[in-house]
Amino acid sequence: MTTRVEEAAPIPLKAEEAKTASKNAIESIVVLWPLILGLAFGRAGLIAACYGSYENTDEGLFTDGAMLVSLAALLIPFVIITLRKKEMGKPWANRLARICIVLETVIIAAIGVVNLFTPENFALRFLLSVACTITASGAMFYWLRRARGTNASIAAVYVFAALIISEIELLIATFLPTGIDCFFTAALAALQLPCILWARKRTQPYDIEVGELATDDFFGFTENILKSRQLLIALATGICLLSIVTGFLRGYPNGDAIPFTLATRIGYAVLVIVAGLTIIATTTRGNAHVLSRGVFIAIELIACTALICYAAFPDALDIGAMFITLLNALMVGFSWYIIIAFMSYGWRDPYYYAIAGWLVWLGARACSRMTLFGIEPVPGNSLLFFALMGTLLVAAGQIFLLQFIRTEQASSAEEAQPPRTIVRIMGLDSHDNLEDMRQNAMRHSAEIMGEQFMLSEREVDVLALYATGLTQKKVAEELFITPSTAHAHIKRIYAKTGMHSRQDILDYIKEYAS
Repeated sequence: MTTRVEEAAPIPLKAEEAKTASKNAIESIVVLWPLILGLAFGRAGLIAACYGSYENTDEGLFTDGAMLVSLAALLIPFVIITLRKKEMGKPWANRLARICIVLETVIIAAIGVVNLFTPENFALRFLLSVACTITASGAMFYWLRRARGTNASIAAVYVFAALIISEIELLIATFLPTGIDCFFTAALAALQLPCILWARKRTQPYDIEVGELATDDFFGFTENILKSRQLLIALATGICLLSIVTGFLRGYPNGDAIPFTLATRIGYAVLVIVAGLTIIATTTRGNAHVLSRGVFIAIELIACTALICYAAFPDALDIGAMFITLLNALMVGFSWYIIIAFMSYGWRDPYYYAIAGWLVWLGARACSRMTLFGIEPVPGNSLLFFALMGTLLVAAGQIFLLQFIRTEQASSAEEAQPPRTIVRIMGLDSHDNLEDMRQNAMRHSAEIMGEQFMLSEREVDVLALYATGLTQKKVAEELFITPSTAHAHIKRIYAKTGMHSRQDILDYIKEYAS
């Protein structure tokens, strides 16, 4: 008797790749745990101390008023960094981070004491809120700095996993008595210090490999460095307009914070967690547009939903506030992602981009939020108010999406043009000298290796220069990137090719890629 064994149907390639991508995402989270927890602890401390753990949309002057003063203070190091045009060394960055973390912990605990014993002391609470905002921002800048040089998918996993963890911490803090919530988050803030030591022993973000489906660059930065300035302007303008909407709606209609009910507070936390997990899942499956056009469209839809809820439920503003706070949370993750992108490919100090992101995003939000305290209550002009908010949303979407589409079209047009590399290698360019021909030949070999080992375009750029004998520092100068970014690219090249030295690369080029 013959037994027929039925073979299982083969898994479709895309499904198999998607499964692999999900596995890689989980592995990435495991590797990134110290950094994810560090960023989450830093944010949770700030929100608990200065935002009331989101029991309300915020804490009014103690939130956005303190933010404006803090941003004014951060302008000083911003100007210094701009004029100095040098990157802060790693030792100094580490010292600054530790100082910020220690101060953040102490200040959060002090706010808890004030909330318990002297809550009527407005001046002291305000000063402590300003100090907490500055130090917590410095701590978060450090954690974002640690992720520079990584690829887009890893950055997405990193920031949105941290966002989810921080929201869980804040939800727990919501159920704690006033003052005790600050002691709880102060203890979490202190855990950033062991997270720094823990992170040193783990694989660094720029060394993590992801599946083929994963997004490899940020908004096409690696393909279009020069055009990133235009995209930066579009991003800054779009985020600024959305921040204005967020600021106004957080204090609708007269500037006072909107209190949450238990249901809407839990609903908000659930929405943030679901949104964060969705972004992580779709990004790691190779959807390159999730954190460009996709997230921007989602943010606009959430803002529109908030406007509709405010208009439909005027006696239950917490329903609309639930969505506007969700919008604010997604703006947090999106802004973190953008900051990491510019830290990775920009030529200035990472803190330059971090402070600039804070100024555009939080500055616009705080200004609009504070404006409500100085104008007539909105209800008398609700139609005009909602029309204005809707106009700002449309403008934000149009500015960003049109620029993004324009950048994509420009990239496609450049790719359609015949490459000049072959022309130069063949000696058809009369202006080339021997050194130019050598560099062009190495570029050609690097492109061949790029195809063989699936290197990104930026990795090919780095490989072409590195293989000619340039140091990592010189490669960085030639490509207008930071030395750490160049180092990260070279490490990824070694990982993808299985080689261990420059000589290995040259030997391979001589034998297979010449």
